[in-house]
Amino acid sequence: MRVGLLHPRSGVGGMWGPSMDAAALVGAAEINAAGGILGEEIELVVGDCGFSIREAIDAVDTLIEVDGVDAIVGGHASNVRDAVSRRVAGKVPYIYTPQYEGIACGPSTVAIGSTDHELMAPALQWLRSEKKAERFFFVGNDYIWPRMALTTTQRLMREQGAHLVGHAIVPTKMASYAELLKQIAQSGAQVVIQALIGLSSVEFNRAFAAAGLDAKMLRFGLIVDETVICGIGAESSNNLFTAASYFADHHSRSNDHFLERYHDAFGALAPPVSAGSVGYYEGLHVLAGLARDLQTRNSRALAHHLHRPMPRPKARHMLGDKPVGKWPMVYMGRAEGVTLQVVAALTH
Repeated sequence: MRVGLLHPRSGVGGMWGPSMDAAALVGAAEINAAGGILGEEIELVVGDCGFSIREAIDAVDTLIEVDGVDAIVGGHASNVRDAVSRRVAGKVPYIYTPQYEGIACGPSTVAIGSTDHELMAPALQWLRSEKKAERFFFVGNDYIWPRMALTTTQRLMREQGAHLVGHAIVPTKMASYAELLKQIAQSGAQVVIQALIGLSSVEFNRAFAAAGLDAKMLRFGLIVDETVICGIGAESSNNLFTAASYFADHHSRSNDHFLERYHDAFGALAPPVSAGSVGYYEGLHVLAGLARDLQTRNSRALAHHLHRPMPRPKARHMLGDKPVGKWPMVYMGRAEGVTLQVVAALTH
């Protein structure tokens, strides 16, 4: 069974490519060792969706029409998700794995990742109770995910009685952050909330630290994971926090088992494991579970079944013995150099 991996291998989100490839290979090896999908081994085929709708559609067409994939697992930004859903509708199942806005997905698609609200609600409460933060500034890139994260932030500020003292929506590539950093410095914010993608997050956080703001206020980053932290660097990660349902630092029997397999396969210098790469690993297991439940590998039958929205809990029910599991918890992580250390479990 040929499975297409659809994620950016270049550009602003390309930094996640190596770890996503590696985690997918571990997932495929596990499934194949257990007999494959209904007796047929998985063969992985990669596609580079870039960061534009045109690039994503071209990659999908190649995967389906040239490579002949039977399913697609997507680990890309949400700005191209709906276009991909429409393109694959009725043809192949599409498992969308990253953290996302929580909105309904299109036909033939099931989303399995954590939502911004699930992560931010307890994280902001923790920042208020543990760090006595009441004034926040939001900065995000100019596309659907950050804009909806801003809306979520505004709603949570009202519900929790905190104050959003400013916000900025910026391009993914900026020549200089000087004016934005000046605005943040003058805002009176105690915490800067970030919804920045990949390389944009790296460049902003480096500039933030270089301006000396890291000693004056905290940062809370959405999708600031182990890969992004490595890009930001130890000298620029002071007072930087994030929330996620997975950290490589979190020890559990299932995660320790996964990490052992991962490092046995790729060695001590393997790409850092993060929620994004583990999502790819999970996505393959969801696909295998879906085929098992329906007793078919037929791509059109699987795609047709997903035309009726599948609730995320039903999809995640297939992941009971995996690192994140059926019911994802939320953890607060703090940057320690170029690693993320779990400092609190925010849900139980």
